[in-house]
Amino acid sequence: MLEVKVFELGLIIQANCYVVSEDGHALIIDPGSKGRGVQKYIEEQQLTVDAIVLTHGHFDHCAGADHFVKEYQCPLYIHPLDEPMLRDPKLNFSADFAPLVVTARPRLLQRGKQTIGHFTIEVIDAPGHSEGSCLLLLKDRMFCGDVLFQGSIGRTDLIGGSNPKMVQTLRMLKQLGKDYIVYPGHGPATTLNEEIRYNYYLQSV
Repeated sequence: MLEVKVFELGLIIQANCYVVSEDGHALIIDPGSKGRGVQKYIEEQQLTVDAIVLTHGHFDHCAGADHFVKEYQCPLYIHPLDEPMLRDPKLNFSADFAPLVVTARPRLLQRGKQTIGHFTIEVIDAPGHSEGSCLLLLKDRMFCGDVLFQGSIGRTDLIGGSNPKMVQTLRMLKQLGKDYIVYPGHGPATTLNEEIRYNYYLQSV
């Protein structure tokens, strides 16, 4: 059974980091800082970390990536269009705070279903917040980064953002045809049907 544990990480901007686990294996999604609580949970649950996976390349979702890659000797994954953000503080939006460069060389997510360690993940392109923003689907769970929030959506005014592409992404979400449990980059979990029904931004496209 798939288990999801959420941690709010980050000293400047808190973002949701998720530990997704099943059968003793785990993925860490969007580690925004080192997160001692994350390591404690992994130790307590005796989990083997198969990979770190990023929904996009902004600093508040990847500042802990190098730490966890080193700690667990596991690969890092990101969408190819956001890969340059890891090495450029201006692109990852950290230049005005604490400039961040991720040194781990990532593997690139591919569109569609793929196996990462123990897990089968479906990756769906979801640009708008960033060029390489993507949805990570694991069974009936959707990890959407800053694409969709409870009652809102991600901003489109940062480098790589696009309002027209966000509109296309929102239309795509309405056509998925399945009520996923949605785990966003900030704020509480929700469901896709709930957002389609009540989220103004989804209603308006």
